[in-house]
Amino acid sequence: MTPVRAARPGEPDLGAAVGGVALPFCVMNAAGSVTAMGDLRALARSRTGAVVLRTTTVHPFVHPEFRSLKNPGFDKLAPVVRELAASGAPPVVASVAGSTIEEFAFLAHAFAEAGAAAVEAHLGEPWVEATLTPCEDVPTLRALATRMAASSAVPIWVRLPDRCPLPYGALASALAEGGVRAVVARNDFTAFEKLLLELRAPLDVVVLGGVDSAWDVSRALAKGAKAVQLGPALGADGVAVFARLERELRVARGIRQEG
Repeated sequence: MTPVRAARPGEPDLGAAVGGVALPFCVMNAAGSVTAMGDLRALARSRTGAVVLRTTTVHPFVHPEFRSLKNPGFDKLAPVVRELAASGAPPVVASVAGSTIEEFAFLAHAFAEAGAAAVEAHLGEPWVEATLTPCEDVPTLRALATRMAASSAVPIWVRLPDRCPLPYGALASALAEGGVRAVVARNDFTAFEKLLLELRAPLDVVVLGGVDSAWDVSRALAKGAKAVQLGPALGADGVAVFARLERELRVARGIRQEG
């Protein structure tokens, strides 16, 4: 068996550069997979490549038809971003949702000011699809991307809906023209793989879900993903899943950590 060795300086390791953010590991959680504060702090101490927060709105959100978006509002989570950024945790990615372009822009600015490394616009959130419907109209999508990028000092990512009414080529061009740096797409043919086939814009792609092992991670990266998000839940391992996947990937690539 090939011995596992430490990566030499300059050799590729298991980190990733995604949408303007350097991640220490190419696997992270997805928005909504970790919500309780205790679990969030445990996530920040884990081997995750980034800490992706639950999707947040401007005001506290409680709606019986859109329970997945329940959250206490941005002013409760902005201090959490400051805490995590000051603690030396992995990069923090703030996931945001709004019913107007101005709400998205406001949240992008607020979380950038709080210390987030990137802001992810969750356009696949059902409430966003029912109100702003940005992925049904190229001018709206481009305006959203432009306002968010102009309002934030950090990179903007976009999490796409499971099904996009717009052709991926037009969608990606609108996002890139507006200043978006990365997109998150569900890990299946109609989303991730079809997006890659039609992508003609300079956007990094993060694949979402469908990953249980290092083989799954390697397969997604080989197809063209820059990184992987685990969700909607982390599974039985909890936040320890990142250490397991890192260990499996190091063994598979013949790399070991120094010491």
